[in-house]
Amino acid sequence: MSHQVFRVMKKKFKYCLFACILLAFHSCDVIDGNYMNSGVTNPVDTSNVFKKLLIEDFTGHRCPNCPSAAAELEALINLYEDRVIGIAIHPHSNFSIPNPLSSSQYTYDFRTEDGDNIDNIFQMTSGGLPVGMVNRIGFDGNHQLSKDEWGEKVQAELEKEPVFKINLSSDFTSISGNISVEVEALTDLNNSYNIVVCLTENNIIEWQKDNNIDNENYNHKHVLRKMLNSTFGENIGDNFNSGDIWTKNFTVNISELENQNENYSLNTSFMGNGNCTGWIEDNIEAIAYIYDNSNYEIVQAEKIHLKNN
Repeated sequence: MSHQVFRVMKKKFKYCLFACILLAFHSCDVIDGNYMNSGVTNPVDTSNVFKKLLIEDFTGHRCPNCPSAAAELEALINLYEDRVIGIAIHPHSNFSIPNPLSSSQYTYDFRTEDGDNIDNIFQMTSGGLPVGMVNRIGFDGNHQLSKDEWGEKVQAELEKEPVFKINLSSDFTSISGNISVEVEALTDLNNSYNIVVCLTENNIIEWQKDNNIDNENYNHKHVLRKMLNSTFGENIGDNFNSGDIWTKNFTVNISELENQNENYSLNTSFMGNGNCTGWIEDNIEAIAYIYDNSNYEIVQAEKIHLKNN
């Protein structure tokens, strides 16, 4: 199989007005422990904190229209830079089922237990693929968005003020390591929030149906690999004063995570074949996002490369 990277074609967008005001925000603090520090009285400087959002693209390697949605996601990421973060979720559907290993094509199993769990809650595959969510807004209403609706929702979301700041850092070297997460409240909040930390991988060269073409060298990007603290994460609190901080370290062992996905493919996922390993650490990113427990709406997101190359 060729390892030449397929260049995803990107559409032109009409949203240039917002692009000129975007700034990048990076964080690299390493925090130990897991605690909530309440009662901080010093005001928080939010001048360098920006609202970031998550687009979840539900896709499948047998879906002929899904590459156009992937191109839309990539264009939005390029336009808004690090303020738009993407996850490509391959849920259990006819579009995602792999062939047996004896076949010459479509043998890779991109599906994950976490992706299936998310689809079970939001019923994203019920109307067909491709489809996506922008910050999961609109649940239980209009949260299933076509790719042509993403741009407008992204603009509206990025106009909102951030309520949390997320700092991520990683000391991952080879096979294993740690991801450190620090969450700081930027304002007083009374709602209950969860945080999810997950891994995605870029540049997976595998088969993809693209219109009427069977492309064996398609570049799959932002592919969900594993949630590190369960599909729907863990609670970080329900009563925040401005400046409150929550921190935690997450252990990453690529071999163990690959084995978990392999077991799911072989024993749980319909028509799985176990061909879901071979992760390349240099292509993996860590993503953290916080959502409101009352409506699943994501209020802040952040990402880093797993390895600091």
